[in-house]
Amino acid sequence: MNRIVPALVCATLLAFASANVGASPASRAVRGAPRVHVVYPGQTLAMIAKRYNVSVDALCKANRISKKSRIRPKQRLVLPKREGDTVEASVEKSPAEESDSVEKSEKAEKKSATGKHDKAERAEKAAKADRRPTKTKKGHLVLQSFTGSWRGPVFKRGKINTSARTGIEKVLAAWRTGQHQPINDRLIRMLVKVSEHFGNKPVRVVSGFRPYTPSQYTPHSRHNSGHAVDFSIPGVSNTQLRDYCRTLANVGCGFYPNSSFVHMDVREASAYWVDFSGPGQAPRYSDAHGKDPGEARAAGEREEPTTGSGDGSGADSDEQTFDPDEI
Repeated sequence: MNRIVPALVCATLLAFASANVGASPASRAVRGAPRVHVVYPGQTLAMIAKRYNVSVDALCKANRISKKSRIRPKQRLVLPKREGDTVEASVEKSPAEESDSVEKSEKAEKKSATGKHDKAERAEKAAKADRRPTKTKKGHLVLQSFTGSWRGPVFKRGKINTSARTGIEKVLAAWRTGQHQPINDRLIRMLVKVSEHFGNKPVRVVSGFRPYTPSQYTPHSRHNSGHAVDFSIPGVSNTQLRDYCRTLANVGCGFYPNSSFVHMDVREASAYWVDFSGPGQAPRYSDAHGKDPGEARAAGEREEPTTGSGDGSGADSDEQTFDPDEI
């Protein structure tokens, strides 16, 4: 009996040792550190999952990736212990992966630095461009209104070319009805002069041709015959427009402090006036001191007649307020 017990103990120990030695590396890895598969060229997630008898979902979940993720040769993938079981483990990167990571980081830093440099360079170029004098295209005009837009050279051999005339008449057409008629040649030439003086910036037409209506404030508006235009230029104040228009010969220039435009028309002798009316209001010309007669009356001051000669149309209800996004 005493000999049998030690023999049984020895046999048990030998059997246990033999079982442990015969176990596969994969089974030993399961008991300790998580199993890891090193991807070789041509393998897919489905192939790897099938090889280890796990689902693609479980494989993706164990590595925190999606089914659409791309895998690379030498990439290390954690294998779940069993179907649907996620192994929480941090796997060291292979030398190739570590090199890729460093390279990507360096590229990102370089791209960021390059982007900042490019942005500063662009800002510097823009500042230099702003300081450069504007190159003016002689005889070139850009017109915009709610009835359309037109741009291009106006003259051919000193005369207004047909395409320019047609385009300008359409832009200066009555914006309510689209009705248009021939625009006075001298008015077109003055628009070109104004455009050239301010660097060919677009001329935004507030009101050009307006057909006669019994409700207009005066029966002799030059708008009715295509001899007048109300306009503005982006980036140029109306006072600057007014001052330049007054330098032109035989021009009627109207300044409207409470509206969005400057009036310009052709006539036999130059005239200038200030009209304090707003859109749709009757004309309210300044007094001899250049003041608003309405304010003068409110202050109890004596109103004196103005010496100016207006167009008589006032800030007509046809006035349009421009929105840059609608041009």
